[in-house]
Amino acid sequence: METIKTASFESLIDLAKENPDGGYTFVLDGTSYQIQDVLEISNIAKGQGYIVIY
Repeated sequence: METIKTASFESLIDLAKENPDGGYTFVLDGTSYQIQDVLEISNIAKGQGYIVIY
């Protein structure tokens, strides 16, 4: 049986922590990403099989 993963865009943005030197650190399912813009979060989540709800 396949698990369907969903997340609201707002809850994903809350996972992004601003770095003092610029950009953000975003952790999803134990994987850490260094991103420059929170708009990148949606594509990361979709790449990990999430359905993002806006």
